[in-house]
Amino acid sequence: MRIRLLCTLGLFFLGGATPLHASLGPAPQCLPASQKSKIDGVRPAVDGQVITQFDAEDRDYMIRTIVFEAAGEPEEGKIAVAYVILNRIKSGGWGATIKDVVMSPWQFEPWMTKREAMEKLSRDDPRYLDAAKIADAVLVGQVPDPTAGATYFLNPTVVRERRGGSLPAWAEGEGQPIGHHTFYRPDEGVMLERAALSTSPLATSLSCTRLEAGEASPVG
Repeated sequence: MRIRLLCTLGLFFLGGATPLHASLGPAPQCLPASQKSKIDGVRPAVDGQVITQFDAEDRDYMIRTIVFEAAGEPEEGKIAVAYVILNRIKSGGWGATIKDVVMSPWQFEPWMTKREAMEKLSRDDPRYLDAAKIADAVLVGQVPDPTAGATYFLNPTVVRERRGGSLPAWAEGEGQPIGHHTFYRPDEGVMLERAALSTSPLATSLSCTRLEAGEASPVG
């Protein structure tokens, strides 16, 4: 899987000045929310299974999440973050759309602590443009999932510093290290329990101070 992924990425990202869209064919057609039933004949998929359709707003939220969650990460790490979003849609525990998933309380940390900067990021910013290539490739299934279905990830070094050496309960086993992050696919029962907690009234009352201290359990 890793060799195949790296070969695919090599074709996409080492192709000189040719945009990723050019190597993939036409860019995905993003429709208004009221017209999600079809996207120019292309249906996004996770592990070969059709998932909820996306629109221009969903795509934008994915791009901004990639920029801030995976800043400084290799292309594979950015792809992995995008797939966590799609895997969460597939699981059914965090929402049915990309926007719902990334805005789920206390899950994707930048949306809690850096939201203003994320919303102000220009679509002409090189970081946005680079992340857009990643998002488009993932959304049309042109690159495989390097996480094998992960629904959680973290930077173990940062989180251990915040938590006095420990990791959240869902970070069991070795996980899948990609760049500075490690990706996890917890037991389904644990996964859905954490998802329920993330949308509870108690979760929304937590402060960003507690989040940054690692007391909550965001994926990033």
